[in-house]
Amino acid sequence: MICRSKWWLGVLLACVLLGGLPVVLAAGELSHCVVCDQVLKTNYYEFEDKSAGGQKKVCAVCEKLETRCFLCGMPVQKDYATLKDGRLLCKRDDQEAIHSENEEKSICEEVQYELDRKFSRFMTFPSRNVVLSFVDRFHLDSLFKTSGYEHCVSVFGATQSHPLGKGTNYAHSISVLSDLKKARLMAVYAHECTHTWLAENLSKQRAGVIDPSAIEGFCELVAYRMMEDHQEVFEMQTIQTSAYTKGQIALLLEAERIYGFNAIVEWMKGGEDARLESGNLDRLRVMQPGMETSVVAATPVLATYAAIAPTPVPDTLRLKAISGTSQHRFAMINDRTFEAMERGKVRVGHTNVNIRCLEIRNSSVVIQANGSPEKQELFINNK
Repeated sequence: MICRSKWWLGVLLACVLLGGLPVVLAAGELSHCVVCDQVLKTNYYEFEDKSAGGQKKVCAVCEKLETRCFLCGMPVQKDYATLKDGRLLCKRDDQEAIHSENEEKSICEEVQYELDRKFSRFMTFPSRNVVLSFVDRFHLDSLFKTSGYEHCVSVFGATQSHPLGKGTNYAHSISVLSDLKKARLMAVYAHECTHTWLAENLSKQRAGVIDPSAIEGFCELVAYRMMEDHQEVFEMQTIQTSAYTKGQIALLLEAERIYGFNAIVEWMKGGEDARLESGNLDRLRVMQPGMETSVVAATPVLATYAAIAPTPVPDTLRLKAISGTSQHRFAMINDRTFEAMERGKVRVGHTNVNIRCLEIRNSSVVIQANGSPEKQELFINNK
């Protein structure tokens, strides 16, 4: 989601190469290094966990380790996974990451469905004219050198939009880094989907005026609202505190609170200003003459681009797949993937059912539906 410029390299290097902050151990304080579990004796280093949040204590020996987890940025000494592209994942993040491409696609289909439902009053996200790919770090890096990706290439995702002829039809290509944790994957894909909407809904005039930081801030706003619905507090904080939108996400959140989401959408399409400025949020309502009528609504095209087309939904609750490890399993029920104790809505026929996934077993799950205290067990081979 960190897009447009190559300053992300500095962010990535900071996660991988830089050490924490040295701290003197307080008198009588007893603590352990989170990497090697040795008792800290004199001083330690504080590292920010970039995957789960919080400050973690690391001894002076482990602080010097050059092996760092790609997701959390913490030093790793043992029990870590090495991905094919050289990324390292600590044991915790490796267990929580989504390694199955089928599951990644299922999660993105879920995001597409939720975006359409949540923002249906304001936006129609492209779907049938979108090709989704899950790529390694080397492939994502190479997109920096590819024409057409200048406007959204990040550590985690990239979007390219091709206009088809002189009309308003487009073909979109979204590339998402593989092996991310579920919440990060959802936020990244929501962000990239918003780029496809912008490509189809910003006139050439507006696209030539609006600041890239405002574009990225708007994409982050949509991702933020998605994370809010899922109560992913850490991802929400990550979006809010990220410096790469240059403060636009904070201003957009405040503007949305005052004027509403629809006003944000209209400003993105036809605002007079290139970006929002602190203290002048009322400029959100100032439109360029003629801009309101120069924007064409999104038009999904190219039925052959069906990577994110809605999947058929059974008319009963059905367990479709179980994945993950014995310590951290995931269950796909109808059109949605759950973790143990997670709540959410699933599509059943033409309606939604609220369920709570209580337990994920080897070949079955235990759930409660629509707030009922009665427990149901679904088996993976049920028809």
